Amino acid sequence: MEITSGGTPGPRLADHLAVLDNNVYGRLSHAPRAKVLAEMFVRAGWRARASSWTEYEVEHEWVCIELVEPSPDERLFSGVVDPSRVDELGAILAGLGLRYSIELWSDDRTRLLRELAG
Repeated sequence: MEITSGGTPGPRLADHLAVLDNNVYGRLSHAPRAKVLAEMFVRAGWRARASSWTEYEVEHEWVCIELVEPSPDERLFSGVVDPSRVDELGAILAGLGLRYSIELWSDDRTRLLRELAG
């Protein structure tokens, strides 16, 4: 599957969320490469685009996260999620067979609101 900087077809982040700063950060333990992760999201009905040679952005109407590879065996993500749907993000990651940890922060990034792991 080819994922270009122009992106794949699929849902885009809602305008009212697109104006927010990052509020979600996470780690995917023992996950495949970011390209493979992006392809998994596309097969699940999400939109994806290549944001660099090794990083990918995946999005839906209520979430947009950047998948990065800081080292060969570590995958991190950050982005924006509708706070009322952070549990759904965890469920989707689990449904893709991924182990995860998620931090949801306040809009001004001064308060940790929730932590999830699965």
